[in-house]
Amino acid sequence: MFVGHEFLAFALVGWGARRVGTDDRTALILGGVAALASLLPDLDVVYAAATYAVAVGTGTPFGWEPFWGVANGVHRVVTHPLPVGVVATLVFAAAAALVRADSRSVLRSSASSPVLSVHARNALGTVVAALAAAVGIAVLLPAFWQSLDRTAATVAAAYLSAVGVAGALVGRWTSASTASLAVAAGAGFLTHPFGDVFLAVPPPMLSPVGPPLFTERVSLATDPTVEILAVLFVELAVVWFGIAVASRLGAGEFVGIDGGLSGLRDVIGVRSAAGLSYGVAVFVLPRPTITDAHWLGFTIVPLAVAVGLWAGRANGRSPPTSGSSGSLGWGRHRFGATIGTLTGLTTLTLSAVAYLVVYLLSS
Repeated sequence: MFVGHEFLAFALVGWGARRVGTDDRTALILGGVAALASLLPDLDVVYAAATYAVAVGTGTPFGWEPFWGVANGVHRVVTHPLPVGVVATLVFAAAAALVRADSRSVLRSSASSPVLSVHARNALGTVVAALAAAVGIAVLLPAFWQSLDRTAATVAAAYLSAVGVAGALVGRWTSASTASLAVAAGAGFLTHPFGDVFLAVPPPMLSPVGPPLFTERVSLATDPTVEILAVLFVELAVVWFGIAVASRLGAGEFVGIDGGLSGLRDVIGVRSAAGLSYGVAVFVLPRPTITDAHWLGFTIVPLAVAVGLWAGRANGRSPPTSGSSGSLGWGRHRFGATIGTLTGLTTLTLSAVAYLVVYLLSS
């Protein structure tokens, strides 16, 4: 998946947090933390791009297939495995706890009372989290060095450093408990690799301490064109899931739409029906497959973006709420952007459905 990782993590954590009694605002925050954590494993694509740039300089051809041929040697190998996700969760939680400076209360509280105060218990949790993260790092980095090479260990160290920075920033700017942040981050880190089993080579799930769980990508259909469409539908499903959860949690109020699924239905414009015209692509474009996915991605996405911009511009002219001129202008832009995004996503969904129906009928 591409953006589906973040939407899935957000939806699972946001929905789960609300189910256990957390208020809407906190559930939104925890969902956002999960989405951030699910984004971080793909930071290794920066290193992969740099590796490919060096390879191009030494004679490797320029193009998507050569890029992934080089990048797959480093992309997903270090940052995606489940053991790395566990250690990243510990690092994230420890950084969030340490930045709150609870550890300074340990000596004061333990010296003044035989019963640990709330602050002392928090501080003790901080110390435990920091020790657990340190142990995880001490085990993980040498394992990468021995099973792969020094470069893998270096990339892992850089990645965990970035995770620590993210955890510190989240800990500084949110009031959610460290435990809830750890659960949210863990959901993001640990769900991410499972979204990558449908395209290219699946990540080595248990590296560097165990054998791979998946040696080949999971195929969703025998027909190569139906397969790439099925992958697209999986991504669209989790994106819509994330949007539905966000709407249920009240995110729609920020952009001027009613909460819940009815609010989503009300703002999706009829312009999205333009996506049905994409069925014609079956007759004018080469058939897309996993290896030639650009025939799908570079045509269906621009259509959705164009329709979304059209809808957003048209609906951004009149503000959805009343208020001062400044707030009206800001509300107008947010409302227009929301309608544009939802209409574009609906266009993308209808385009994929239209292509699949026409393809099956013409086969």
